[in-house]
Amino acid sequence: MSARSHEEMQQELGKCLGTTLNRLQNIWDEIGILDEQRRERTDVVFLHLRNLLEEMVKEEESLKTNLLRNVETYGADMLKLSKELAVQPYEPPDGISILQLEKELRTKVDIMQKEKHNRLKTLKKLREQDQHVCDILCTTPYYIPSGTVPSEEELNSLREHIASLEEEREKRHTVFLNTKKEIAAILEALDQCPNTSFEKDIINEEEEAFLLSKENMAALKDLHQDLSQKKQDAQDLVEKLNEQLFWLWDRLVIPQEERSAFKEANKGIKPKVIQAIRDEIARCEQLKLQNIQRFVEGIRTELSNWWDKCFYSKEKREEFTAFNDDNFTEELLEQHDVELSKVRNYYEENKALLDRVHKWQEMWCELKVFEKKAADPNRFHNNRGGALLQEEKQRKKIEKQLPKVEQEVKTAIQQWETEHSKQFLVGGVEFVDYIEQQWEIHRLEKEREKLERHQRNAKVTEEEMIFGSKPATPSAKRRFLLTPSKTPNSKMRKLNDTTKTPRSTTLIGGTVFPSPAGLPPKSAGKTMSSKTPRRLRPTQQRMQRKVLGENTQQNVVGDQSNIFSHTTLSAGGGVRGIHNASTVSIGSTITYQDFANEVLYTDEKISSSPK
Repeated sequence: MSARSHEEMQQELGKCLGTTLNRLQNIWDEIGILDEQRRERTDVVFLHLRNLLEEMVKEEESLKTNLLRNVETYGADMLKLSKELAVQPYEPPDGISILQLEKELRTKVDIMQKEKHNRLKTLKKLREQDQHVCDILCTTPYYIPSGTVPSEEELNSLREHIASLEEEREKRHTVFLNTKKEIAAILEALDQCPNTSFEKDIINEEEEAFLLSKENMAALKDLHQDLSQKKQDAQDLVEKLNEQLFWLWDRLVIPQEERSAFKEANKGIKPKVIQAIRDEIARCEQLKLQNIQRFVEGIRTELSNWWDKCFYSKEKREEFTAFNDDNFTEELLEQHDVELSKVRNYYEENKALLDRVHKWQEMWCELKVFEKKAADPNRFHNNRGGALLQEEKQRKKIEKQLPKVEQEVKTAIQQWETEHSKQFLVGGVEFVDYIEQQWEIHRLEKEREKLERHQRNAKVTEEEMIFGSKPATPSAKRRFLLTPSKTPNSKMRKLNDTTKTPRSTTLIGGTVFPSPAGLPPKSAGKTMSSKTPRRLRPTQQRMQRKVLGENTQQNVVGDQSNIFSHTTLSAGGGVRGIHNASTVSIGSTITYQDFANEVLYTDEKISSSPK
């Protein structure tokens, strides 16, 4: 309080006291109180005033004391709460009064008390959630020291922990539901009931009652795997039994109606179905023993097909001597079954490699088909829809792919031989030799076709030399439009035929005879000079015959085996056997490009030949 205010208060009090005393004096005057009594009464007034002022001072001092005590208490509470809440304690500003300090501390303490209460309340709620999820997952709850107020970081960590547990619970619950459905389906398929308490808990108990612990989830996974394996084993067994049963049905020629009825009545993989299939197999086995010959013959047919698939050589097939045994017994049937299983196993073990060889074989056959088509003179008359263009594209595609496929097969065979430490044989020889054999067989087929063609042309020439050439038959259209002319007799036709080349050779019965000397006939001086010889139509057969007449001595004279003496695989003038082709070098064989050029040459030759 300032000095001025203090003086004003004193003046006010003095004025107030003076006024009060004047009033008292007036009252006393009116009453007639004596001076002695007035002094006594005035002393009493002063005594009351002093007591009142003293009491007021004491009350203010008591207020000050209370304020100081509150400041000390609130200060201590604030420090304690600041430590519990992990916040910085409040620092009051300098020069603040006791009353303001007490108010500030009281307000801060109230706020911190509420913060502490909220944190503890939140902690309690989060702990309940954490405990619930942990009970389901059988895990340890998040640790927060008891008796302490959690910090905001701890509460946030607890929230994240609960969220992760909830996510894991949902994930495990979904896995549990899906696995439960699959297990129930497998048990139904296997016609099996839950046996263990764990299986019963899964199938029969409520979904929420199942504890999603790691141990239970691992046991659930193991159970599912075991049942799945049992189902797969049952499926494999049924498939194997059905394969055996179908094979027996085919051999026994069981009617389709009987087969369909049995299949319809025995679906699935239940034990009763498996037993029914086994009973049917046993019945068919009895019928098989009653029809051994039919079974053996059927197995032989199937065995031949498997031999072809595996590219077995003739020698390899002949090793199975029981194939030609006609004494049909159970022992013979068993031998055929063993051989068939052996070949099947060989095919399954090397299926990928054999499929590559089959692919090469198919493409090779297609390439030979294209060559035969190229040698067909009539293919140009059937070119509807651009068939020849499509054929040419397909042929070029095969020519491009065949060497690649061949190289892939060679690489795969090399890898197989490295892994198995033995040779992989195709047709009893290595694959490279097998390819050379195919080229040699193809070359021999072409030589044979060429020889047959030459023999046909020679036969036609022989017949024309004896009986005369046969005129071409006119088409039906020309037959109606033209007037038929008389055919000269064979004698005149022989005399008028001056188109023969002197000293030309004629093939008769496989022997070459020279034609008579180039002298004109006796009647040439009479009539032949004035007549123009009849010119025959230059058919393709006559063109071929002309070429034949010029080259007959080179191609036909002598032993027919000399035809192959100038081939790319010659060795001392003879043709080696097919099984000796393995000694021929790859460089001596024809290439795919030569093969393609030969096809193109044949196309050009046929297209340029007279229609």
